[in-house]
Amino acid sequence: MNERFVIDDFQITLTFDEFVRHIRLEEEDDIAMMRPLFVEAMAVAKPKAVYRGCEVKKIDGDAVFIEKEVFISAVMAKNLREIGRVYAYILTCGEEIDVWSRREKDYFVYLWLDALKELVLREARTQFFEMFTTKHGVGRFSSMNPGSGNIDVWPIEQQPGLFALLGDVKSDTGVVLTDGFLMHPTKSMSGILFPSESGYVSCALCTREHCVNRQAPYDPAIMDS
Repeated sequence: MNERFVIDDFQITLTFDEFVRHIRLEEEDDIAMMRPLFVEAMAVAKPKAVYRGCEVKKIDGDAVFIEKEVFISAVMAKNLREIGRVYAYILTCGEEIDVWSRREKDYFVYLWLDALKELVLREARTQFFEMFTTKHGVGRFSSMNPGSGNIDVWPIEQQPGLFALLGDVKSDTGVVLTDGFLMHPTKSMSGILFPSESGYVSCALCTREHCVNRQAPYDPAIMDS
């Protein structure tokens, strides 16, 4: 049975000092100004996730048939050629902190709050992956994400198919898909999780230099294995 799971009880333990170091605040006035905003943000932050097990029906060339959706990606076809089941997921910092942060009119403070939402998402991601491995007994796994890496790895235009696999995403997480295939709140991520002994990371197929989120060096040779 392809059960569907919603997680809305993440425990964000980010500290103010960690936040200050991340955004490199040095001026005492700025630090004093951001402290109450940080406290308020942590009070409203409510990250959420929804995920669902899905059957890989077949792979035909670069076409991957998952349930009733078809995704065109040579990388996905390679990664899933021996995989019968994947988990589609969406994870977000939460619409509560997103709506709260968007009331800020000062440009620099808004950017700092945007960085705070990114940190909330990162911590929720770590907890989500830990919950996932514990619940489903998955050892090593990898994630593929629409729009991550070079444009041809998994085109972001295929994002609607992923949302379709997950049902009513908005009701459970508040995440909506824009006409440009981006997610709102913007500090959200989507993808599929699958068992992987090789530890596939999309960064290895991304030529973007100086990316602060890079997790692996560019290595196109992984597609030859």
